[in-house]
Amino acid sequence: MKIFKTLLCTLIIGLICTVTSFAQGHNNMSKEDSILYSQMRKVYNAMVFQDVFNNNALVDINNVPKDTPVLIMYFNPDCGHCRIDAAKLREVVPRYGIPFWMISFADLNEMNKFAQEFRIKGIPGLMYLRDSLRQMHSWFKFRYVPFFALIDKRGNLIKEFERLPSPEELEEILRTNSFIEMYNSQH
Repeated sequence: MKIFKTLLCTLIIGLICTVTSFAQGHNNMSKEDSILYSQMRKVYNAMVFQDVFNNNALVDINNVPKDTPVLIMYFNPDCGHCRIDAAKLREVVPRYGIPFWMISFADLNEMNKFAQEFRIKGIPGLMYLRDSLRQMHSWFKFRYVPFFALIDKRGNLIKEFERLPSPEELEEILRTNSFIEMYNSQH
């Protein structure tokens, strides 16, 4: 019951913050920025996950470091493509230079078996999270897994990927992305 109340309060506060942030940011934008903003999707600020490797501690958008975006991988332990990408994570995640959140709605036992099989625990920069409320799927409405999304501290979606990006591809996107420049200049 305590977790339910915490989640409910977090959802309500997140919704209020999202509406307030949108209204404040939208009023101060130029017409061009306003159009650009309307084309962006935001991650729902009250989306909450459980940190599997940290006693299921709650993690939300506020846990994104303010000076760097986060690359999210939504996966299913039974997915063949997810398994292929998981085998690459020990090599690529430390090279990204940004946090990497690996998220699934799967049962904790399945997630733990998957993590053990692919030696996920201990990869620098990787958080292993459970989406017990299946919020990511309903928010992004993706049709396949693995699903990759790059987001910033304010929940702005920077880019979706159809596959695990290479460190070089990610570096180029971060270096040239106009969404990051626009939001860094406003805040």
